[in-house]
Amino acid sequence: MRLRTRGDDAARELLSAHYLPYARAQAAKLYARRTHDGFEFDEYLQFAVVGLMESLERYSPDHGAQFKTFATPRIIGAMLNGLERLSERQQQIGLRRRLAAERTASLAAGALSEGNAQRLLRELGDIGVGVALGILLEGTGMLVDHDEGLPDNAYSRVELRQLRLQIWRLVENLTPRERDVIRLHYQQLKPFEEIAIELQLTRGRVSQLHQQGLKRLHSLTVRGGRCDIAY
Repeated sequence: MRLRTRGDDAARELLSAHYLPYARAQAAKLYARRTHDGFEFDEYLQFAVVGLMESLERYSPDHGAQFKTFATPRIIGAMLNGLERLSERQQQIGLRRRLAAERTASLAAGALSEGNAQRLLRELGDIGVGVALGILLEGTGMLVDHDEGLPDNAYSRVELRQLRLQIWRLVENLTPRERDVIRLHYQQLKPFEEIAIELQLTRGRVSQLHQQGLKRLHSLTVRGGRCDIAY
């Protein structure tokens, strides 16, 4: 009652310590019934504790239910919701890694020069610029938070946002096929294989169009003289 009426911190600590073994037991039950090994037991327990703490804050003995009866569905729900969000996050990270590998392979498709240091550096620089352009393009994608990964400095955030908008405006100057590939890949985060099926092209052709599109964007930024990415 002290926790419910006065928000007593000492009472909260005593109750959480008392019911922690129960939350652990619920986590162990769900962990034992897992269908895959994507998460460790500690992650189950972490979300179970979240559910326990929420139950302690919301429980009222006036409703007549025992605390464990009240808390059990909330502890289980907290675990299921937390693991679902964690799974979605892992899937998105995995997708971005696969897309990044695809992009880099596309940009480095041609054999790098041997025996000519200046040409090799220029080719490596072109690949680096292509990767940087890709990062900017994806920054305005549908599945990406506009502010994700931006510096804390407010002026820098505005500059980057404006730069991204400039790059996407330049995409309008690409050929129709290049534009389709760039939009599907960076706005909708589709891998080359899915784009190939949608556009009825080979995967190799999609990779080639991706490379051509980024090279053309690079040329357009140099010609325009307004996008710092070109330098």
